Amino acid sequence: MRFSIGLFFFFLLSLIIVVPGQAQNRRPEPVEVDRIVAVVGDEVITLRELQMHTERALQQLQKQGTQLPPRDVLRGQILERMMMDRIQLQFARETGIRVDDGELDQALVRIASGNKMSLPQFRKALEKDGIEFAKFREDIREEMMIGRLREREVVSRLVISESE
Repeated sequence: MRFSIGLFFFFLLSLIIVVPGQAQNRRPEPVEVDRIVAVVGDEVITLRELQMHTERALQQLQKQGTQLPPRDVLRGQILERMMMDRIQLQFARETGIRVDDGELDQALVRIASGNKMSLPQFRKALEKDGIEFAKFREDIREEMMIGRLREREVVSRLVISESE
């Protein structure tokens, strides 16, 4: 079986024309993975973060038997809370408020004992509920920082006269 040179070039040329056209048609459509829903100072809040916080709040409300608000209302409240927390954390960091690992560990032991568990048992219970211990730990650190900031701000505004 012999191919003619003309037939060979025709076949080669048709591959060059057809293959790039097919490759263009096979490009996957862009898929939105995440997006920014708010910018707070130099940090962003992503849609994924907002969805995770909203789901966690819904689960807690359901466990408590609380009537659930409309999802968009809850989502707006969660976003507002996240923004306030970020603002307060940024201010706390700027003003030198810190929580060292020793203080954080003590707080975690208190939380575990408040739930009638040892710290390792508490950690397992969190992970069983789908909560990463490292994330929980950082959330507690941030809550402690915000608490210290609020205490400092209240104390600095507190005025007690000598007669009181």
